[in-house]
Amino acid sequence: MIQYSLPVLVFSLFLLAVLSERVIGYVLALSRIFRLSEMAAGFLLLSVTTSLPELTVSILAALAGEGGLSVGNVLGSNIANLTIIIGLAVFLTGTEVLIKGQSQKELVKFLFLSSMIPLFIVQRGSLGPVLGTVLLILFIYFGVTISKKTEKTEPAEPAKKGDTALVTVKFAVGVALIIVFSKLVVDSSIEIAEFVGLAPSIIGATIIGLGTSIPELATTMQALKRRLFGMALGNLLGSCVTNITLILGLSSLISFSTVDILAVESIMFYVLLSTLSIWYMVDGSERIGRKAALFLCVVYVAFVLQQIGISVFVL
Repeated sequence: MIQYSLPVLVFSLFLLAVLSERVIGYVLALSRIFRLSEMAAGFLLLSVTTSLPELTVSILAALAGEGGLSVGNVLGSNIANLTIIIGLAVFLTGTEVLIKGQSQKELVKFLFLSSMIPLFIVQRGSLGPVLGTVLLILFIYFGVTISKKTEKTEPAEPAKKGDTALVTVKFAVGVALIIVFSKLVVDSSIEIAEFVGLAPSIIGATIIGLGTSIPELATTMQALKRRLFGMALGNLLGSCVTNITLILGLSSLISFSTVDILAVESIMFYVLLSTLSIWYMVDGSERIGRKAALFLCVVYVAFVLQQIGISVFVL
């Protein structure tokens, strides 16, 4: 059935991107209705919503006993978000990302701390409920902390109850469809990995990792065009924190499967490199321009080449 797996994978990833973008629009409408701040909307609403593909893919993979696919999907998505997604967003919009406010720098620190967590997975070689509980607690703590450090937006015009209900229903339908097509992504990815002899974590880190990051690219570009830098960074960095804490945490609670340590170790180098690069850009120059965007794109290309067997050393 391998001749059907690749078309199903590509078609499902495309529909995930389309559906996720629609769901994001509904979240933006709900954020205006409930008058959430720019950073809070980016982290608590947009980041969680744009991580729905990663969430469903990772959970379904964990239920299928493919813990390596869950970890690879999460780490690969984070690398894509911090490198190629930011880089493409800057180039395609022609807008530099300006870092304003302490809350954005605080989010980068949370990202760095959460990026250390996969090192424990490498050491343990498996997922489990203890790890899952710790990760979920961290997600709650990060969310509460960021919310307290942001200011509320100006009051918006009151929305009608009917409008709120309609947006909520559309949001729920969109989430349900995302779950259905994520199941197809998991099944087809496992078949492809077995056929070509690659570890599931590699498939998750490349094809699925980039494919499920398309919603982040779309929303980040829209935010940069409107110069909503807090929302753009809150979305991207928040998605990375959400991936490692909420998504990997839920996957760990329901999975006791082992993880391919060697495959994860090769991915971890680029996780740390991309995270430290963003931390330097945010804390040092307080902007991400074209040169920085180009560097991030090069890091992602090196990561992909390494995953397909071409050794590349980034100094």
